[in-house]
Amino acid sequence: MSNTFSKAAFISLLMTLFIPIFGVQSQETTSTASAIQDITIIGTRDVSDGLIDAPVKVEVLGQEYLEEQQYQDLSEGLADIPGVTTQETERRAGSKSAQIQGFGENSVLVMLDGVPVSQNSSFGFDLTQIATSDIEKVEVIKGGASALYGSQAMGGVINIVTKKFKNRKKAEVELSGASLTEGESGQNRNAKLHLERKAGQVGVKATFSHRDQEAHDLDNSTLVKDGVDFTRQHGSLNLQTRMDGRTLFANTIFLRGKTISQTSRPYSSSAFGASLNTTDSVSWNYKLGSEEKLGAGTLKTVLNYETNTDKLALDDDPKTPFTETLKTTEFVGKRVDLKYQDVKLGEHSLTTGLLFRENTVNQQTRTQSVPTIVVETQDIENKSVTSYEGFVQDNFWLGDIEISPGARYQYDQDFGSHVSPKINLSHYADINKVGFKTWLTVGTGYRAPSVKERFFTLDHSSVANYIVVGNENLSPEESLSVQLGEEVKLPKTAGSFSLYGNLFLNRISNLIESVERESTGSGRVFSYDNIDDVTSRGVELGVKGEIVPKLTLRLNGSYTETFDERSNLLLANRPLYMGFLSLTYQLNDKTTLIGQTRYTGSSYVDSENIDVSPDYTLADFKINYKFSKDISSSFSVKNIFDKTKDPAADVVIPAVDNRPNRGRELFLGLNLKVL
Repeated sequence: MSNTFSKAAFISLLMTLFIPIFGVQSQETTSTASAIQDITIIGTRDVSDGLIDAPVKVEVLGQEYLEEQQYQDLSEGLADIPGVTTQETERRAGSKSAQIQGFGENSVLVMLDGVPVSQNSSFGFDLTQIATSDIEKVEVIKGGASALYGSQAMGGVINIVTKKFKNRKKAEVELSGASLTEGESGQNRNAKLHLERKAGQVGVKATFSHRDQEAHDLDNSTLVKDGVDFTRQHGSLNLQTRMDGRTLFANTIFLRGKTISQTSRPYSSSAFGASLNTTDSVSWNYKLGSEEKLGAGTLKTVLNYETNTDKLALDDDPKTPFTETLKTTEFVGKRVDLKYQDVKLGEHSLTTGLLFRENTVNQQTRTQSVPTIVVETQDIENKSVTSYEGFVQDNFWLGDIEISPGARYQYDQDFGSHVSPKINLSHYADINKVGFKTWLTVGTGYRAPSVKERFFTLDHSSVANYIVVGNENLSPEESLSVQLGEEVKLPKTAGSFSLYGNLFLNRISNLIESVERESTGSGRVFSYDNIDDVTSRGVELGVKGEIVPKLTLRLNGSYTETFDERSNLLLANRPLYMGFLSLTYQLNDKTTLIGQTRYTGSSYVDSENIDVSPDYTLADFKINYKFSKDISSSFSVKNIFDKTKDPAADVVIPAVDNRPNRGRELFLGLNLKVL
């Protein structure tokens, strides 16, 4: 099939979804959320918790919760959701990515206001770069439950809903910092600014956050340091107006993450020398869009352009006046989204859409061993991945059962066409003022290898004794996901308790994982490979509500097995057990006390299931105090029992230890609302 024919067939086939619909008149049905609300809501109804009233099971972390818990970046909040883990990105110190039900970062779709983002570093999406200061709420779907957000989201979807313009003047400043109780280094500083105003008919919102942290060490006798020196910056500018019944918006997001880590390298047969690794990643994300009522539904169009420049400097010998290796990766993503949503056809509510996406990567390496000789090589030149997608999803009721079938079509330039069907069923009941919701979701997924997995290269042999190479022979991943759950919501007279449980089973073919290949020398070689058949299965349980007046409980836990069916061995770096407990007590109108405990089970760190990273439990105590409606403060003791990993040693192949590298620390923050 030629590329030209494929494009024509794609357009012709999918436009048939739109042409007959534009002329249909709107009819009264069981309503979904309003158009403006549905811009940023995953699922079909705008609700506070996203569990009882949405056909797709959605878990939500709201702005108030994130602020109350004193979280500074997205990675901290996501860890509170059962089945979701955040951990340091492999071979990328200081960065964190998400796992959902055993699926790694490449199978988890991250979106900003409903629009997927490709990456903000050459190693994938770094959650620590997203500051909580601009988050209205975070919504999470687990498994391949919805056709609306991409079949490549086999592990799930994380949608970051940013704060919207409130049609009022606002100026807010927040300052905070943290210090370790052991040692003199490791201080952490945070500054956040939020501005809103109306300029004529245009709403303007601007935010900026700056966070930095000093490096620290658990053992001062070694050259390698356990904690990194990092800077994180997150800025955004949002413009919105209405014109002729149409909402127009333009958004710009700036992200920067700079990390300096000190490692050690073999210097001689009996000694090690210090080395510095510096990563500096800068991302820009531009979005133009419009939304308008059209015929029987609402038409939303979004143009998205994103760039990322990622520089990795490997300073083998910090004493020299030059950097031995500088690798620059440049990523460009282009995307066009067309969505026709909430189309009323009798008792049905349809959403259809088209998507074009192109990702391009370039990579250069500059090496230098003496001051006068510089060698520059082009590792990757204009390698691109292009895809076309279309989807349709229906929503209708049969009595107390809400049904949402859907399908997504995807055409990839290298792998051809694929269709992924899905269906969601939800049953609602109210018995003696007790609400019951039962859900069943069955979805298939399909993900073509990313630009990084196909083409990325990294020679880190001089410093850390390994290299990473992409694999252009990878096959697409395919999956089947089943989620079966129940939630019971008690009335307010019983404390407004909510109890829920979810069973899940995910079957994946050709799962793409980072693997270590045989090496002809002393160094290690990492690449990407397909694992034929992988199963992820487990259970998630949770309860939340008011135990007694002013005392609120949030308790959840999960058990997740992710194993290779060929060998029956567990996949690396995936804890079996996770648990979370939070108690919040409203002492008075001004003071809130929070006690929090998080348990992370042990996990194998190698594919042979030999080496183990131990389990650990972290405990925090937090106080929030309001001096007035415009001034508030926060204080906390984090990691009360000072649980840390083993200190890193000066060795050629370091041990993998997933426990935290920061011990007990004191946090203090101040929030000022100027307007």
